[in-house]
Amino acid sequence: MATHKFQKYTAMKFIPRLNCPTPYLVAIDPDLNASGVAAWNTKTREWLFAKSVSIESILEALVGLPPEETTIYIEAGWKIKKHNLRGGNYLTAQAKARNVGENHATGKLIAKILRKAGYAVNEFSPLKKGIFKDLDGSWSSHGRQYIEKESGLSHRMNDDVRDAIYTILHFR
Repeated sequence: MATHKFQKYTAMKFIPRLNCPTPYLVAIDPDLNASGVAAWNTKTREWLFAKSVSIESILEALVGLPPEETTIYIEAGWKIKKHNLRGGNYLTAQAKARNVGENHATGKLIAKILRKAGYAVNEFSPLKKGIFKDLDGSWSSHGRQYIEKESGLSHRMNDDVRDAIYTILHFR
């Protein structure tokens, strides 16, 4: 049954946006240490890059993309309803809450930096990923296969980069 359900999702195609506002789309999944960043050229329909980038290097990563020709989508986890982080002991719950807060602050800071540099930044609530994610929030083997198949990218990447690629696949 799980295989059949997976086949249904792998056959799913994202809606192509024929009237993309700009020639370049960038997606960012913010993280305190290294955010996942992916860039797509809407004219040539090619990936420019998909990699982890530290907050201090975010503008360097986008150096070849003119602000007036680039639309940026940043995953804004702070826009979703908050949940109590239960499970485990008090210290574990406290560490999870601190990490979530730090990632939210990082995302807001990145958006602020990019807006000041002249980029059009769209904050969106995290996309639902269904069977592509495990219960702990990491990408499942089905999700990894889906990203590789739909994007054509097979290099090593972390989950934040996969999230950024998934966002581009959704908005391109």
